Amino acid sequence: MTMRKLLYAIVVLAIVGIAVAQPITIEPSDDMYSDPDHTGAHPTDELWVANYDPAGNHQRIMMKFDLDDYIGQEIDSAILNLNRFFGCPSGEPTHTNFYDITATWDESSWPENTHISHGTAVWANYVFNANGWHRIDITPLVQEWLDGTTPNYGFVIEAIPGNKFSKFYSKEAASGVRPYLELFGATDVDEKTATPENFAIQIYPNPFNSSCAIIAPAEAKVEILDMMGNVVASIFDVEPATPILPGGTNERSTYGEYRRILWTPDEPIQSGIYFIRATIPQRTVSSVCTKKVVYLK
Repeated sequence: MTMRKLLYAIVVLAIVGIAVAQPITIEPSDDMYSDPDHTGAHPTDELWVANYDPAGNHQRIMMKFDLDDYIGQEIDSAILNLNRFFGCPSGEPTHTNFYDITATWDESSWPENTHISHGTAVWANYVFNANGWHRIDITPLVQEWLDGTTPNYGFVIEAIPGNKFSKFYSKEAASGVRPYLELFGATDVDEKTATPENFAIQIYPNPFNSSCAIIAPAEAKVEILDMMGNVVASIFDVEPATPILPGGTNERSTYGEYRRILWTPDEPIQSGIYFIRATIPQRTVSSVCTKKVVYLK
């Protein structure tokens, strides 16, 4: 058996019958930053991190998510999304480590001038070098929380010594810039009970090496996402006259209320696991279906 055929067989066994849930978005239950060097109330809609002795800046970000509805589940990935609005004027990036918090706390009672205790394991490290959205993979830590191996007191973001400011929006900021966590492969509490408005999509062949066909409701918006949740192809053909965007072809009339979409990945798209997500905006939140597909060049 060739290596390619062996890989194909392994992937087929791994994904047979697997359907993954819609990526679940969760905002923090608590977030704040601690600052032992400066007195006075902190801005509640901002999160600061720095570790720079000459300016006396040693801020750390604390954040916690309520994951009780997902305890015991195995996820594909967990991506933290943070929106940075300010960096050091010198243009230097902020190198950071993520640690699990080891004490109970909440933002309403924790003293702002006291750093919280945390573990020694670095669960993620990340360099913030520009303003705008940043996506940080914290899957190992979140899975530990869901397994009950590590208590979920949240995490702290600590800058490496010598690193200057990065400032982010907190959960108290305006809608559209608040931090949030994406869970891929988890089942939402609202999806555990089927409703008449639920629907299914079909994908074949799966795995595939050139093109795959997607059967979805005619009115659905279809998106293809990578493991980090980035949209790599979109087909927004929710009306018969709307042209298809690059990356797919449509045969609406063939299936009546359903349509057949052919996805042929563009050349830059690499082999790997992707998620096909179909959404019907006019229906309830349960009217989303996501399935896993494997692309082998």
